[in-house]
Amino acid sequence: MKENYSFHLGERYLQKLSGVDSIADKIASKVLDHKLSLQQQAFYSQLNTLYVASLDNSGKPWASIITGQKGFVFSVDEKHIKISGTSLSRDILFRNIQENKELGILGLEHHTRRRNRLAGEVVECTPEGLLIKVKQAFGNCPKYIQPRESIIVDNLNQNRLDEPLLYSTLNAEVKQLISHADTFYIASFFSDITHRGADMSHRGGEPGFVKIVDDDTLEFDDYAGNNLYMTLGNLYANPDAGILFINYENGDVWQLQCRANIIETPDKRNKRKIKLEIKSIRKDAGALNVRWLNRI
Repeated sequence: MKENYSFHLGERYLQKLSGVDSIADKIASKVLDHKLSLQQQAFYSQLNTLYVASLDNSGKPWASIITGQKGFVFSVDEKHIKISGTSLSRDILFRNIQENKELGILGLEHHTRRRNRLAGEVVECTPEGLLIKVKQAFGNCPKYIQPRESIIVDNLNQNRLDEPLLYSTLNAEVKQLISHADTFYIASFFSDITHRGADMSHRGGEPGFVKIVDDDTLEFDDYAGNNLYMTLGNLYANPDAGILFINYENGDVWQLQCRANIIETPDKRNKRKIKLEIKSIRKDAGALNVRWLNRI
């Protein structure tokens, strides 16, 4: 039997504001658990990419992607997963887990549009990989996922630079990427005396769904989701956000650190807009040893 799940103040506020608090309670009782089901355990072993939210030494969330051949993520048991054989040294994730053990994880099988989210805590970090204790796990519907296939290649992209590049505002290159993006990933975090955890989530839409307001501001509509308001609930209580954009053509990874502002709108389809004020940007050129095939 699943344990009762209590929502934190940010989630509950937005659920009540949207009139879905009773719906959220029913959904939570069915899908939220503090361990992985057998189906979820099998799911993670099929992945070759994994999306991870981590916290830097000031408590701000960052969104990362890590990759490996199928089986690089596997379930040790219903309460633990292992991420093995992965080099994390270049990504800010590696530094972050030295300071903060909380992680949010999104498992996404791109070509089938299946996904699973979990909140966990690093209990072991060695050269062989990470052992993570599962604190919460749940499946997500495939809404807004743009299906594409990914294949791991043996060598890293030849265009990879020695070190990530740092920016304070959007340049022409990343503006071009964002204006044509159909996908990005968002990391968030919440903590009080009863709740503590990081979250990693996916956002998708037709190219152009993310608007470039100016050189340091982005905006996107909040499409209807699962009515739990986990990401937005986190952002309401703690507006710091980590954003990840991927260049699927050359393997570039763009990580943005942002301050989020939730804007209520009269639009019946999209009740809210999220404005992201960019604080810092990291570009890891040619970072991914993944060949992304065309959208299916």
